Amino acid sequence: MTKTGDAARPTPAIEPESLTETWILYKKPILIGVIALAVVGGGVWMWRSTSAKKELRADQAYTAAEASYMAGNKALAVPELEKVATRYQGTTAGTQAAMLIAESQMEQGKNTEAVAQLEGVLSSAPGPMKSGLYALLGAAYEGSGKPKEAADAFGRAAAAAAFQADKDMQLIEQARNLVAAGDKPAGEKILREIAGREDSPYAGEARVRLGEVTAKQ
Repeated sequence: MTKTGDAARPTPAIEPESLTETWILYKKPILIGVIALAVVGGGVWMWRSTSAKKELRADQAYTAAEASYMAGNKALAVPELEKVATRYQGTTAGTQAAMLIAESQMEQGKNTEAVAQLEGVLSSAPGPMKSGLYALLGAAYEGSGKPKEAADAFGRAAAAAAFQADKDMQLIEQARNLVAAGDKPAGEKILREIAGREDSPYAGEARVRLGEVTAKQ
C-alpha cells in the first residue's frame, strides 16, 4: 500500500468512543490496501508453486467471479466466490476469494461472519498473503468493536509483512487499537519507535497520533 492513499485521509483523535466512526471512515482504504498487498504477495507465490495447474484453474474461476462482483452483481458473484474459496482453498485465488467474501460481509456490517471467514483460511493461505489476511482480520475485529483483538491481528500483519513500510503501516493500526482498548503505554511505545525513524513514510503520522495520546494523559 502506498503512502499516497494513507496520507490522503484525515487523522482523527484516538479515543475508544470514536472507534466506530474511525472504522466507517477508514474501512474502504484498509480493505483496498490489504487485498492489493495480498494479491502482490500471492502472485509471487503462485508462479513458484508446484501446483501451477491448480493455481491456474483457481485463478480463472476467481477472475470470472471477481468480474461479476465488481460489475455490481454481488448476489450472483458471492456464491461463485464461495465455490472458489472452498474448492481451491490454499491457493492464491482461493484466498483472494475468501478475502473478497469477507469484504462483502464487512460492507453489510456482518463483521462476525467476516472474522470467521478469514480465520478459516489463515492456516492454509500462501505465506506472502498472511499479512494482508491479518490486516483484513484486524479491520473486521475493529468493525466489531473489539479493539484488543484488532490490535493483535494488526500486530500479526506487521510481523508477516515483507517490507518495513508495510510493517509500519500495520503497527500504527495496532497502536491505535491498543489505545482504544485502554493500553495506552503499549500503543505509545509503538508510536514513539516509528516516530523516531525519519526513514519511515509513517513517521509523521506516528508523531501526530503520539501527540494525541500524550495530550490526553
